[in-house]
Amino acid sequence: MTNKEIVGYALSTNTQLVGQMAQSDYTTVILCFVVADTSGTLSPSTELQANFDDPNLITTLKSAGKRVLISLGGENFSTDAWAALADNVDNTADQLSQMVSHHKLDGVDIDWEDTGYTGYDAPTFLTDLSKALKSKLPEGQNFVTHAPQAPYFYGGAPGTYTQVYVDVAKGAGDAVDLYNIQYYNNDWYVGTTAEEETGKVAGTVPVDGQTFPSSIMGIASTGVPISKLILGKPTTSTNVTGTPADNGYLCEDDIVNSLIKPLLAKEPDFAGMMGWQYPTQYGSDTGTDAWAATMAAALGNQS
Repeated sequence: MTNKEIVGYALSTNTQLVGQMAQSDYTTVILCFVVADTSGTLSPSTELQANFDDPNLITTLKSAGKRVLISLGGENFSTDAWAALADNVDNTADQLSQMVSHHKLDGVDIDWEDTGYTGYDAPTFLTDLSKALKSKLPEGQNFVTHAPQAPYFYGGAPGTYTQVYVDVAKGAGDAVDLYNIQYYNNDWYVGTTAEEETGKVAGTVPVDGQTFPSSIMGIASTGVPISKLILGKPTTSTNVTGTPADNGYLCEDDIVNSLIKPLLAKEPDFAGMMGWQYPTQYGSDTGTDAWAATMAAALGNQS
């Protein structure tokens, strides 16, 4: 039986720590972040450059069977930078392809969080970039993922942020391999208790008489294969801000009992879990291997 995905986002200059993910239950390691200026020129962040500068890190992770991607974007990425990338999608894809090839990576993650976007058509850009990456990246190194926030899959009027990823999923099709959905920091769309999250995140019980649109089950009902849907949660309470009721943090037992078990009971092909982030909080020298191990056990992964 193929193991389910456990995706971990690594944001640290401590390459020895990130290297410990090789011995963890994470299946995919996403190194953060590729950033851009307002001319559309891409470069590694301080953390990503440190990872690139370690001659053994990526080799160590890949030798342990981990898929290793780089992530473009993040919450601090400006609208002007996204607009510049959208203005020349081929150039954007070429720059990312060169980075992947040079560092012998397995692909690219797109972490678009430009909720108030203006000056470009976000669904068209994200769709076109996905297709360009799938075709331009070298064979075997063209794994493409996205990390949308939950509201982006809720659905709404064209041009609204709640519709963006509904349109991307329809337009990009097979060009996107996984959606690492951020079920945190959006309390109305996520819920404020484990019980509420069973409805709003897993979608295995109705909310106001219907399947919640941006839940895993809700997204799957629109035709997105559930084998592409990853449920993303904070790995620790210190990896998000505010109270758990606001930020979507759940303890490991609640994730297992309120989200993973109900989903697997209804949809055995559910793809897996994503954790933000590695380490336990930014700047920490402690990893989140225990979180990954709990997720692996709940998902039925074989070590």
